[in-house]
Amino acid sequence: MAVATFLTAFFLCCLSIDARSQSQEDADAPWHWQVERVSGRVQVETREGERFTAKRGMIVRRGWKVKTGSGRIVISRGEEKFVVSRGAIVTLEPKGILIKRMTVYQDRGQIDVDVTRRWYRHFRVETPFLAAVVKGTNFRSRVTQNTATINVGHGVVGVHDFASGQQANIGAGQSAFTNPARRVGLSVRGRTRPQITQGRKRAPAFATRIVRNVPATPAEARKANAAQSNSNGNSNGNGNGNSNSNSNGNSNGNGNGNSNGNSNGNSNGNSNGNSNGNGNGNSNGNSNGNSNGNSNGNSNGNSNGNSNGNSNGNSNGNSNGNSNGNGNGNGKSGR
Repeated sequence: MAVATFLTAFFLCCLSIDARSQSQEDADAPWHWQVERVSGRVQVETREGERFTAKRGMIVRRGWKVKTGSGRIVISRGEEKFVVSRGAIVTLEPKGILIKRMTVYQDRGQIDVDVTRRWYRHFRVETPFLAAVVKGTNFRSRVTQNTATINVGHGVVGVHDFASGQQANIGAGQSAFTNPARRVGLSVRGRTRPQITQGRKRAPAFATRIVRNVPATPAEARKANAAQSNSNGNSNGNGNGNSNSNSNGNSNGNGNGNSNGNSNGNSNGNSNGNSNGNGNGNSNGNSNGNSNGNSNGNSNGNSNGNSNGNSNGNSNGNSNGNSNGNGNGNGKSGR
């Protein structure tokens, strides 16, 4: 009970702080998003199917579908605003009573956003290929038939790619690009490269065109995520086959691990080079086959480990070289 009371008080305090920080702005500016400026002819379609031309001073209503054509429209709320450029199709979804949020469903075209930072994420852009969550910033979102690009002027935008599930926080001077029909995954740029993390695949949040590799529905996204989860795990089994090649070069490093299983096959080839390093590990299993070839080179290093198993086969070849190092273990040689 005490915890619930504390959380309620904290939430109301946050609301009060945000309200005070916006008090001067709200005293002079409307609470709702409205049309600040229109150039050219911009068409608006409501959810009920009503169509009209956008005019300055209009209050933006939920579900407005804006088609700029050869025109351009500026929509603002106090000092915050976004510009919808020519040739764009966007659907506007202002939400909330006490906490105001705006979601722009951008089907195509370009929008430029300039909003202030708040304690909650109040501005979001959804495209057919990725989502951009504003954390207080100035950025540009451009959508074509098959691509989406986010360029950030200042602040931070969280980007989520639908086809791959990849996510990244894009900062000032950085950009994110996706073309899922050609290549799945985010392409990021900037003086400092944004870090990409793996998230879950998802479908677009609004009805739009179907693009290859992008889940068309939430059900397809769940199926793709389940398949991805099953592909990440352990792989255990037997390997059977032939290896025929030449290896020339130097090997330097440490090898640590366990080998458990059966290996059946033939190894035929020449090995020429130097091997320098430490080998530590256990080998448990059966080795059956023939080893035929020449070994020429130097072996320098330490070999520590246990060999447990059966070795059956023939060894035919020449061994020429120097052996320098320490050997610890048991060795039996028969002819």
